[in-house]
Amino acid sequence: MSFFRNESLRKQLYDYIKKKMNSGDLMPGDPINQREIFEELNISRTPYRDCMIQLESEGLVQIIPCRGVVVRRLSVAEVMEAQEVGAALEGMVYELAFDNARARCAPRLDALIEKADRCFARNEAIPQDLNMEFHTVVFEQCPNRSIVDQLVKLRERIYDFPQLNLAPLLKWEKEFWKEHRRQVELLRNGTASELGRYTREVHWRVNGREEYWETLLGVAPGTVRHYFKTRRACCAAIRSQPATA
Repeated sequence: MSFFRNESLRKQLYDYIKKKMNSGDLMPGDPINQREIFEELNISRTPYRDCMIQLESEGLVQIIPCRGVVVRRLSVAEVMEAQEVGAALEGMVYELAFDNARARCAPRLDALIEKADRCFARNEAIPQDLNMEFHTVVFEQCPNRSIVDQLVKLRERIYDFPQLNLAPLLKWEKEFWKEHRRQVELLRNGTASELGRYTREVHWRVNGREEYWETLLGVAPGTVRHYFKTRRACCAAIRSQPATA
């Protein structure tokens, strides 16, 4: 019984920490207040330790010996690599979900687009939850739950920490929701491969959207371009080396 109780408490604490990250109560660099958690959730050290190990394995926190646990800030490289993985996974999910989603989801997706349009008409930023709800409607129709689970965790990792000032991202959100409208058009009138390719190559692309990511991550202009420039240079250097037997 103790194993199942500890597992339940670990899950409770995990959800508690994630909720604080998503709400902005915990931001990168903040320490995890162990004493506050023990008092508020009435848990012991074992589920706390297990939860912190899980969070560290997911890249959400860093355990510092003799100092405690702090919330990790993702590097630009980690986010860009996650983008590439996410593009491949979400394109695959949309292809696999296509037949079910075509039969069931278009009206729900239309309603979410209309809700976003009303926000734009009032010049209001779109809540991140609304964007995730749009994608979740399609994810629920995918028969391969393993891929969906991986994709959801990856998306949560990228967007765990909210941009508290959403106004600078408004022009990009308008572009993303135009693409959502195109995804629905492809769902109704296109093919599975067309929807998957559009999702992968257009909706998830970084090229031309470096400003969005630099704003979201709070890094200096040019940082994302510099990352890809440096990566291309490293790849070119590797290619120029003589092949080994």
